[in-house]
Amino acid sequence: MRKKSWKAAAAVLCVCALLAACSSSAPAAQSTQETTQEAAAPEETAEETQEETTQEEPGAVTDERIIAGAVAIVEILDAMGVPMVGVPTSAYDLPESVADATRIGNPMEPDMEVIASLEPTVVVSVQSLEEDLRAGIEALGAEALFVTLSGVDDLKETITTLGARFGVEDEAQALIADIETREAAVQDLASGKDSPSVLIIFGAGDSFMVASENTYVGDIAKRAGATNVITDAPAPFSPVDMEYLADKNPDFILLMAHANPEASMQALQAEFDTNAAWQNFDAVQNGRVVALETGVFGMSANLSAPEAMEKMAAILYE
Repeated sequence: MRKKSWKAAAAVLCVCALLAACSSSAPAAQSTQETTQEAAAPEETAEETQEETTQEEPGAVTDERIIAGAVAIVEILDAMGVPMVGVPTSAYDLPESVADATRIGNPMEPDMEVIASLEPTVVVSVQSLEEDLRAGIEALGAEALFVTLSGVDDLKETITTLGARFGVEDEAQALIADIETREAAVQDLASGKDSPSVLIIFGAGDSFMVASENTYVGDIAKRAGATNVITDAPAPFSPVDMEYLADKNPDFILLMAHANPEASMQALQAEFDTNAAWQNFDAVQNGRVVALETGVFGMSANLSAPEAMEKMAAILYE
């Protein structure tokens, strides 16, 4: 009897021990589970934070459908890494990044139906076309953004404006820094030298005009140290008046062409060959009639401005 009672008591003790062990391990397991969940929580928060960081803010470049209305604007946006869905039709080479962008037609008269089909959020064009284009662009529900490109300072301001608008301020500042560094080098070259006088003649087809320093090429010449003989013109471009020019006698005559550059330049050369009045100018007699390189010396300020200043300095001083 005692032996059986001892065995029964031992069995009861074993059961109690097992129950105690299970009871003590349960909170440990629960604690471990909670610790695991707490450890996982920061990881989930980090993922959420990463998602929030990678999401573009409203108005960021990737959310935009941008149309550039002028070649100079295309080049600026391309240099800052801003994608475009529409660009102007042009005889000039456009950046590789817009090879697949839709052509919207002539910058002066873009095809509004094509623009509408692209569902743009913003159309960027030049200030001189604002009166003609703003209403049509805004009627499509798009933002109409117009910039000025009359000179190098305008170019810098436009780069700053577009950089801020599309969230690429660092890229914009890098472009401006390059322009200013190269401009300073040109000014150092001209420093201490006599200022050459220039007459800038602009040709578009068979039409010729003279350009004041209030034009882009006039501004380039000024920054390179030249003095424009057209000082009192009523407008940036004025008709050629041989009587007015008779006593100007510039050191250099600079020819620039637009529209169809080759045909315009041929017409300018023919004018000098056939109009005897030009033979009285020292620039003609001294072989200082220079055809400016088309594409570098354009109608509007563009990213070729540093190169244009360098080439102008080479013409004037070398």
